[in-house]
Amino acid sequence: MLIFELIYLCGMALMTLIRLPYARVNRITRAAERRAIRSEWPLFSLISLTMIGLPCLSIFTPWLRFADYQLPAWAGWGGALIFTAALLLFWRAHADLGRSWSPAVIIKPDHRLITDGIYRHIRHPMYASFWLWALAQPLLLWNWLAGWGFLPAIALLYFLRVPREERLLLEHFGDTYRKYIARTGRVWPRWGREAKPSLGN
Repeated sequence: MLIFELIYLCGMALMTLIRLPYARVNRITRAAERRAIRSEWPLFSLISLTMIGLPCLSIFTPWLRFADYQLPAWAGWGGALIFTAALLLFWRAHADLGRSWSPAVIIKPDHRLITDGIYRHIRHPMYASFWLWALAQPLLLWNWLAGWGFLPAIALLYFLRVPREERLLLEHFGDTYRKYIARTGRVWPRWGREAKPSLGN
């Protein structure tokens, strides 16, 4: 089990390193529009608790041992593969989004609709990476609280935020975004349709 816990800790460190340069750019960029939901920061706190807090408690303290379970080693290695895919998708989404990334629901000055790279196939690859992470976590951390806690947390964040984000983008980009929706999936590609880049102003 120790090797899978180490893989999880390395993944958290890599996620931080991937996001750090984009977070720095975001701090100095003024938002033209902002759509915040009332429950946004409590949700972010819940994400931090279930993605970082509970896993660290499980790994570094005995406090959550009452909720431990056992899995065969192949399940852990399967989790490591899913985890790797989640991190690669997380990196690709940031790289393609660039300066347009923000942790809040906003439109930035001269905001460009990104429809190339991974966004050519799915509209929300960042959320897709978190769904993969949530599937990998209970295979790497064999604890009912530390392993499974992130899944309901990301589901809550996803179903509250994504409709709000898409409404804002529809308001800002209009038919351009409507056509983009028609040919892409939210977190899973729509196979059989060629997605052609379409840039907003």
